[in-house]
Amino acid sequence: MQIQYTAQPPADAGITVHLLTKEARAAANLPVPEAEFSGAANGLLLLHHERRLYVGLGEADKVDGARVRAACGAAAKHLQAKGRTAAAFALGEWTGFAREAVEGAVLGSYRFDTFQAPKPGDPPRSKLTALTVAGGEGEAWQAAGEVGQLQAEAANYAREIANQPPNLFFPETLANAARELAAGSGGKLTAEVLDEKTLRERGFGGLCAVGAGSVHPPRLVVLRYEGGPAGDPPLALVGKAITFDSGGLSIKPAAGMEEMVWDKCGGIAVLGAMQGLAALAPKRNVVGIIASAENLTGPEAYRPGDILTVYDGRQIEINNTDAEGRVVLADAIGYARRDCGAAAIIDLATLTGACVVALGDWAAGLWDTDATLREGLLAASARSGERLWPMPSYEEYREQIKSDIALIKNSSGRPGGACTAAAFLRTFAEDTPWAHLDIAGPSAITKDRADLARGATGFGVRVLLEFVRAGA
Repeated sequence: MQIQYTAQPPADAGITVHLLTKEARAAANLPVPEAEFSGAANGLLLLHHERRLYVGLGEADKVDGARVRAACGAAAKHLQAKGRTAAAFALGEWTGFAREAVEGAVLGSYRFDTFQAPKPGDPPRSKLTALTVAGGEGEAWQAAGEVGQLQAEAANYAREIANQPPNLFFPETLANAARELAAGSGGKLTAEVLDEKTLRERGFGGLCAVGAGSVHPPRLVVLRYEGGPAGDPPLALVGKAITFDSGGLSIKPAAGMEEMVWDKCGGIAVLGAMQGLAALAPKRNVVGIIASAENLTGPEAYRPGDILTVYDGRQIEINNTDAEGRVVLADAIGYARRDCGAAAIIDLATLTGACVVALGDWAAGLWDTDATLREGLLAASARSGERLWPMPSYEEYREQIKSDIALIKNSSGRPGGACTAAAFLRTFAEDTPWAHLDIAGPSAITKDRADLARGATGFGVRVLLEFVRAGA
């Protein structure tokens, strides 16, 4: 998307978008009753003859960056659906939210329609490709908007990949995408891929076991961004990318299983964040590690009752093959600690339905072992609008996953399921500062929202970029 910044909307901008609070709408002389457009959050009123689109922000005392982001996303999504390819956003008094406004417009303009054939008689599909952001002066607000564009484009890059169907996208495809990303980064990223032979030889027992039931073997993808001083220990971003999860031998119910196309969203969020780092160029060393496998029920599939030796040499008991994400992450977190010498580790995963039960679709759970890491992530969450909610890490959860025949077991049943999963992962971080984001709820949506199209949301990309930029 081409974006320009001006003091006033140009006369030839097409539709001009105006943001209105409920109070401002009441004072405005609009040619429709308030029942039709009240200024409620994300409400829309398109006046064709005036070439204006009004978008509601709700009550003035509740306006924040998240409201502006959502309103601009709703506007972009609506205009694109109407066949518009260009628009101007008149921010007016809201220029302090230029980053959020641009993020919203770019996120709202994305839709996954690769496999949709136009219906007879439908107009040609269009995309919002030209945007003018108006209302500010000086360089700071434009610089903020440019950051918003890069962060939203990184999230959309992740959404496009996360939405790919499992018959076309599997661990090897993901590895190729990472190689292409590095090749196109102008030398800012390097990519390393550990294939199934290397994984077996080096003892990645978790990845090899989870991927054993599929004809598409597992991969460990390592992307490095070296923006900080040479030799500084990197921040490790670790993601689960199960390109399809049937549950393995502990097979899932058929209803809703198609949504497991999005079980790769944690790893793809890491891929998107690395793309964003190459574009934003913060002064910090970061390594992105993606553990990818397909969890199916083939003749070589791993079984409940198996004992696996994971990458750091410790043994885990398998009692539920549908708790596979933590198994592949055990390898990846151990690799981040041992081989990368990570200064801190943040892992992201669509890990548990229990976290969805606890927090719904509107927030990810956050577990950690380090106050500085936690505070930095919560601050980044507030700036990005990607909500994180701190969850408990009581010692009792670690007791709950102790095994009678190995170090720990990969599932201890329903009670505290999200917390015991986090306790499992914590084991492999050891003393390295660690945080875990369970993004199972907000990683994808099954119906359109006012500001986002159905499918993967790219959740995690922007919070990671905000975190890295703040600490660079």
